[in-house]
Amino acid sequence: MKNPFGIFVLTKREQRVVIVIMTVLLAATIAKRYRENRWHIATPAPTTPQATPADEHAVAPNESP
Repeated sequence: MKNPFGIFVLTKREQRVVIVIMTVLLAATIAKRYRENRWHIATPAPTTPQATPADEHAVAPNESP
């Protein structure tokens, strides 16, 4: 009976091919993540005026105390 793990025994050439494929997949994944993160950072946030806490307590000029 053959060793079932014999399918994982690779020649030097096959090992190099596997390493190249894994390196290309890793580089593609890193590049994709980098582009996604860069795109989200570069997207400007919508500008909406927000009241500050000081504005809420300010007395309007035409109000009498």
